[in-house]
Amino acid sequence: MFRKAIKAETYAKAEMVSDPINMFDVAPNADGAAALVLTRRDLLPLNWQSPLVKIAGSAASSDTLALHDRKDILYFDTAQISAGKAMKQAGLTLDRINFFEYHDAFSIYAALSLEAVGFAIKGRGWKLAEDGEISLKGKIPCATMGGMKARGFPGGAAGVYQAVEAVTQLRGQAGANQIANAKYGLIQSLGGPASTAVSHILQALD
Repeated sequence: MFRKAIKAETYAKAEMVSDPINMFDVAPNADGAAALVLTRRDLLPLNWQSPLVKIAGSAASSDTLALHDRKDILYFDTAQISAGKAMKQAGLTLDRINFFEYHDAFSIYAALSLEAVGFAIKGRGWKLAEDGEISLKGKIPCATMGGMKARGFPGGAAGVYQAVEAVTQLRGQAGANQIANAKYGLIQSLGGPASTAVSHILQALD
């Protein structure tokens, strides 16, 4: 939906939604659909050509809906817990993750998710963006197809859409958005203000 770069002054003049979040910090609502085919390897046709991707880890976590009931309103406990459990299930540590598809319904969600999962220390998630570390050639590429901020927020299809985009990366079919040697991707979808978080580790199979 957003294909043109904006200038800093354009961002600064955007209408405020909830200070300091303005219109450019919010993913626009969008129609959308995505589909996945899940099956066992032994059920595939013998002449199957597409590279295979495995769900290596999967976990969910929940928290209060009301922010005022949380110990820290600027920390996504659910993101930390679900990602940690999924990585443990897959037998991986953060340094093995090649890219992260976060739930960027709002700009601040991206920073808070990076911090909660462990890619940045608390309060420094924004620095990864400033330093180019979440770019396609950065330390931990994120939202490699633009994320919801660029694509739009398709509601309930958001999590499946993440999986489709991650599989495209792991198959080496992402074109201009391809990152090098992608083997493991972490995708995470949030419900509400991280009241729920569902994390999956997807793995490219040889």
